[in-house]
Amino acid sequence: MFEKRTPRFSQFVEALEYLGSRLNQEVYKLRQTDDFSAVTTGSENKPLSPEEQTQQNAEDAMAELEREIAKQEGRAEPPATVTSGESYTTSESSNMGKNGGPPSRPMVIAIADLVNDDQSVSKLGRYIADKLTPYFSSSEQFSVLERALIDKVIAEQRFQVSSFVDESSTQAFGKLLGAETIISGSVSELNDVFYINTKVVGVTYGNLLTSVDVEVDKDNRLVALYRAPLPKPRKEPSKPRIFRARGIGIPSAKHKNPTLARTLAARAAQADAMRNLVQQVEGAQVDSKTTVKDFVAESDQVNVQVNSFLRGARIIDKREMPDGAVEVEMEVEVPGEFFDRLISQ
Repeated sequence: MFEKRTPRFSQFVEALEYLGSRLNQEVYKLRQTDDFSAVTTGSENKPLSPEEQTQQNAEDAMAELEREIAKQEGRAEPPATVTSGESYTTSESSNMGKNGGPPSRPMVIAIADLVNDDQSVSKLGRYIADKLTPYFSSSEQFSVLERALIDKVIAEQRFQVSSFVDESSTQAFGKLLGAETIISGSVSELNDVFYINTKVVGVTYGNLLTSVDVEVDKDNRLVALYRAPLPKPRKEPSKPRIFRARGIGIPSAKHKNPTLARTLAARAAQADAMRNLVQQVEGAQVDSKTTVKDFVAESDQVNVQVNSFLRGARIIDKREMPDGAVEVEMEVEVPGEFFDRLISQ
């Protein structure tokens, strides 16, 4: 359902009242339909198999015969039985009668910050999202996710808020949050008005369910909010990562002196452990797609930092075998701030 003509308001509070009320009404009306329930929960009816269809036809024919016999004998007709392919649990069937609509379990909704024309988030986009929240949180039909949870997921997953303009990206974000529906939108600065477009996206299929838009006259306060960037959510510093690796050194038969052979074997074991340690550190995941090695290959500065950490590696265990071989275990600690800086690059 889309507005044929965008309403225009002179007062910002009136525009917000219209947005919140219309969005609530539109989503509420959609939620009362079985189609909307199926789209948002992914519970579409599966087609019957040939065997199930045959069984259903037989049951339908038997029920029709029983009703005809009862009618001829003047008896009350037996209660009709449900023979469709739909099935409901006890809790679902008890809720379906309320208000004549689908189950009354609250729908989980996430309200995202609205983005500017340049795909950034301003204080105005956050303000609008915060003002829309009460229109849903005050209703028993909806359960609105907390802002702190949304900010945490954005920070931890490096999710680009600009992706809210794309339904498929909104869908992915909704699944991370555990939401069924996402309310997002955009704010555009036109000649003498701000154009605000909000949309409701179903998380299961990433489809646009409804949209509501308004225009509001510009004033100095709105312009200032629109041009003020929203501070990025602060993320707790990462904990240091500790890497451990083992190495083995075997004494050379060339050296007749047992003491010298064992000393050289210990050095070989340490070098072997260091090589394994380097592989572990460089193979460490920075995010889902990149490793430390990827940054090392692109930046000499990162390479220098990694080498400085490795120089601080220490031996935490050393064992000498009966055959003269030496096993060494080494450990290095890499500060969490190092990985945080890589992520922010």
